[in-house]
Amino acid sequence: MPFPKVTKNEILEKLRKVGVKEGDIIYTASFMPILGNSPSLMNDTIDALVEAVGKEGTVIMPVFNWDYCSGAVFDPVETPSQVGVLTEAFRKHAGVLRSITPPWCTFAASGQKAKEIVEIKGTSPFGPDSITQYLYDINARYILIGCNYSDAVIHLHWLEEKFEVPYRFWKRFSGQVKINNKFFNNVSYMYARRLDINTEIDSRHITDKFDRTDKVKIEKLGLGELRSFMTKDYVEFVSPYFESDKLIVLPAEGRKAFQ
Repeated sequence: MPFPKVTKNEILEKLRKVGVKEGDIIYTASFMPILGNSPSLMNDTIDALVEAVGKEGTVIMPVFNWDYCSGAVFDPVETPSQVGVLTEAFRKHAGVLRSITPPWCTFAASGQKAKEIVEIKGTSPFGPDSITQYLYDINARYILIGCNYSDAVIHLHWLEEKFEVPYRFWKRFSGQVKINNKFFNNVSYMYARRLDINTEIDSRHITDKFDRTDKVKIEKLGLGELRSFMTKDYVEFVSPYFESDKLIVLPAEGRKAFQ
């Protein structure tokens, strides 16, 4: 199979097919190698996403960087994204804004709701005052480009916090944020994974079933797939599994620690 060179028009066409329309608020996660190696691929993808939602819509991406947790100063202008090449290209794109707190779990946004979103100053990444909560409240549309649910759907971690899974614990992080050459102290919290057990989560046994519902639209794109679904549909489908078993996404090795 030849390596693909996916164009902006192809991406835009598939976004329309999975239900993206003007005015949508979309949260996008990606694994870009499935789309080939065109020199304009990053800009083409960003332009397609922005065009798909139009002037009334908003595009959001994760631009996480965990160096703050190890003592680095967080600078929303200079600190790069560590979660994929598209997110870093989007962060640098003209007109894109970035949130500030928690400093390791920030988001970039472009469009009508961008300013409102990045001004949310959450104290934890997935708590009631977080951007993740906001995306649930407004029922944002997820767009997954070539990536799986476990790696890309932040509302899985929102559910872990909501159901207070026992393999996570509250951890406090303090450090500095640099804004306009001024330094500010910050304290934020994370419902962090325990490191003494295997917590490499896997939700495939749940999301394979979600994929077969009418809530998910899937289109072939490049060497992979483009998925689209609504945040509340995902949460509604996955929540009962956590209600019956708080260890539902842990591997067997990790589950043994609680037996």
